[in-house]
Amino acid sequence: MKKFFLSAGIGLATGVITFFLSVAFLCFVLLALRAASHTTPDMTLAYKAAAPVAILGAICGFTIALIRVGRPRAAR
Repeated sequence: MKKFFLSAGIGLATGVITFFLSVAFLCFVLLALRAASHTTPDMTLAYKAAAPVAILGAICGFTIALIRVGRPRAAR
């Protein structure tokens, strides 16, 4: 059970970090689009696109942590 909760915490942290990094990257993309087209893009698209990316990041972080936490390290 400890392994599951640790993996859930890692997945949650990964989702939050992925969300904020996605929002920042997408804001820069939309600002570049604004400079290129001289129109004002809808900046809420950054949040709308970052939410599925964060969910996918959280699922991947949880899965990878769940697999790797229980695995013993190789002898050096």
